[in-house]
Amino acid sequence: MRLSVFALLLPLCLSACSDAATTSNSDPLSPAPEVLMKGKQATKLDLQMQEQPTRENIQKAHQQLKTLTADSQCDSSAQCKVVAVGSRACGGPSSYLVYSNKTANEQAVEQLSKKITSLESQFNAENSMVSICQHLMAPGAQCVENKCVKLDSSAASVY
Repeated sequence: MRLSVFALLLPLCLSACSDAATTSNSDPLSPAPEVLMKGKQATKLDLQMQEQPTRENIQKAHQQLKTLTADSQCDSSAQCKVVAVGSRACGGPSSYLVYSNKTANEQAVEQLSKKITSLESQFNAENSMVSICQHLMAPGAQCVENKCVKLDSSAASVY
């Protein structure tokens, strides 16, 4: 009996201590108003996007990230970067995104991917989501014909 009560109370106690429970005004995942893309098509982050982990907000953040990283032009493989995006209910990222830091602001991409990961993690927890327990390995990226591409030798393993 005590063990079952302890098993029920432990998650509640641990969730009360999480960073998500704090109401600090300085959210480390909230990006500063900065330019997201280098060059002629500069845009600003949508700071009006609410921090609520809803499907709509997650989709908006994904769309912002897609717009930010749409141009994958590169001069060398050193400009090709990989970032983990999202959160599976089973753990680990939902996907990896290959982008070029020649055309996209690296800090903005990192901040937005962290925001998406946080929103998806909260959404999964609040809605008791389940997912496949497939561990995605970070792919390699390379500049091929002046475009950043994911290397085909990328692997995934199942738990």
